[in-house]
Amino acid sequence: MIFEYIYPDDTKEIISLDFNKNKNDEWEYINSVNKLEFVKRFLSAYSLGQKIVLFDSKHKQLLDFYNDNDINKLENIQKAETVSQMLFFTSGSSGFPLGAFKSKANLLTEVDTLKRLLQGYNIKRVVVTVPFVHIYGIIAGLLLPMHLDNVKLIVKEDFLPYELLEEASQEDTLVITTPVFIKALSKLGVSTSLSSTVFISSTGPLSTDYVEIFEDKFSTNLLQLFGSTETGGIAYKFGKTARWSTLEHVKISTKDDKLSVTSPFISAFLLNKKIVPLHQPYITEDIIELDENGFTLVGRSNKLIKIAGKRISAIQIENILESIPEITKAIVEIVYKKELLRSEQIVITLEARKKIDKKTIKDKISHYYGVLTIPFSVNYVDKINYSAMGKKVLFEL
Repeated sequence: MIFEYIYPDDTKEIISLDFNKNKNDEWEYINSVNKLEFVKRFLSAYSLGQKIVLFDSKHKQLLDFYNDNDINKLENIQKAETVSQMLFFTSGSSGFPLGAFKSKANLLTEVDTLKRLLQGYNIKRVVVTVPFVHIYGIIAGLLLPMHLDNVKLIVKEDFLPYELLEEASQEDTLVITTPVFIKALSKLGVSTSLSSTVFISSTGPLSTDYVEIFEDKFSTNLLQLFGSTETGGIAYKFGKTARWSTLEHVKISTKDDKLSVTSPFISAFLLNKKIVPLHQPYITEDIIELDENGFTLVGRSNKLIKIAGKRISAIQIENILESIPEITKAIVEIVYKKELLRSEQIVITLEARKKIDKKTIKDKISHYYGVLTIPFSVNYVDKINYSAMGKKVLFEL
């Protein structure tokens, strides 16, 4: 693998990689000031079998936890480290981040599975927009390029959409990215053929409307991956189909409509204040509709709203609201207040160019999903940010 780094002034340099670092027997947190230094440190440590801890240093809760607790001295760490080389953390969007220990076999079995999904493409370049501190960035952004034949890995701290389009325009390119960039590219005022380029997107599902616009605009192919830090990859889909297919080696079923997973990608141990074993099958919080041809993702169990008898996810409503021209970004949350006549409430937070009449919002949702009878409130903020992995947040953690 050739590693090319693009500096902020857009100069490019082929970086030599040194794998002569000394290995130690303790868990090592890799915290680098930029992606250039991270790639160099990670590849050296990983190749030597160093035990690695990864998380975003900007996440204050995690940083405090790491500084206050010696990973090497946690109870049951000996059991976890006998089968693990890396410790990842979830984003913490639904509480304190959960740690997931991963073995080399967990990671490389998934890499081999992704390689087979992409075997129809002649990949010579891999452009990565995602950060490397999360599992998707490591598996798809670093380990996959390492195990493809004679590819060039291209990394920049922050791509602008038109810069990413320029890189993607070169033949035989694989782009590892997130829904944020897919949406941003779809909105560019240019259209070009990217027929020899394939995009991989993860960290959140895209609406079929966005996928159709994107693929038609650029005559390209989009592969979406679905999974979690704990489970690794679960499923994939190409194009604008709503149905997901399970990845090779993954077996699924349902329990109370929740997705149940058995897979060689699943962590053997989790860190949830203390180290605990994870037993399979693993029941997720994802509600699905399963049939013989795959499954449809309905949404997270704590982010579903019933409208006109149908279960609708908060993300679906966000996509609908963001189609209103004046709305830039939307976050939809479901809250429960037992003291009210109807405990279920919808809280909508908007970044918008002007305030929108509540009737307009209600009519827009009702047009797609039936009459909205659930009470809802609307709040306005100056800015809705994106996390490093492309998830919408109201503030930095």
